[in-house]
Amino acid sequence: MTVALESGAVSLLERCATQMGAGGLSEAELRRLESWCSQACERSRSTEDFLSAAPAEWESLILAHPAHHHAWYGFIKEEITTDELAQFLLENRHYPTFLRLLEAIEAVQICEDGRRAVQENLADEQEPVPHAGLMRRLMEAVRQRARPDLELAVYPTLVDRTLVFYYGYYCDAWHLVGSVFATERMATRRVSCMDEGLRRLGFDEHARAFTITHSECDDHHARDWLERVIVPSIERDETLRAPIAKGIAACLDTSERYLDSLMNRVIVGRAAAGRAPGR
Repeated sequence: MTVALESGAVSLLERCATQMGAGGLSEAELRRLESWCSQACERSRSTEDFLSAAPAEWESLILAHPAHHHAWYGFIKEEITTDELAQFLLENRHYPTFLRLLEAIEAVQICEDGRRAVQENLADEQEPVPHAGLMRRLMEAVRQRARPDLELAVYPTLVDRTLVFYYGYYCDAWHLVGSVFATERMATRRVSCMDEGLRRLGFDEHARAFTITHSECDDHHARDWLERVIVPSIERDETLRAPIAKGIAACLDTSERYLDSLMNRVIVGRAAAGRAPGR
């Protein structure tokens, strides 16, 4: 498979991925990551919406955001080909390990029930078997069916969407709380559409174990993040409100731009091949 590098931030993304749990980033790399976040926040149109809203309103704002009801998920469910799905999954090879993100969040909890909620999420990630292994199984099943000369790209919107989580992991765990909460709250639709798309493409339950498992637990996790982690922590320390709100907004807005890029690529690619989405 060919990898086309199209972003100057790719080297930072690769370092974030390789150093996770392996000594961390250098001071210079941390400054680069913080500079990236500052620029990303400037481009985030949703930041003010979340900063000005009460935490109890954040869930409804997430569900109203274009990233949540993006056309990409309907496309996965109804139209995506195996090669297009393989590009989507395999290009996300630098996405951080969810267990590591949860461990960073657990370390900063200031409320005991919030800490227990994160620990329960950590435990759920291991049941019935470690979910990271289920995702690797899914990616391998899709990779085996895709053509061997598939081109994988690393492009700016993908880098930005992924660096949101690495910024939280390395620099600000409460920013990460917001990003993970947004991700979990949007997960039910995302995972359900992916599972239906995989089933339509002929993948069996063994290959689909990740999507089957997550379709049963993400709503519960999202409620816990809001009711047991976010709201009580802000009630105890109001200064946590801003980084959490910014983490939500950064996750949503970078996700929207990333999903737009995916849809545009499909439209352009199918047009070049004499096809169009829906055909």
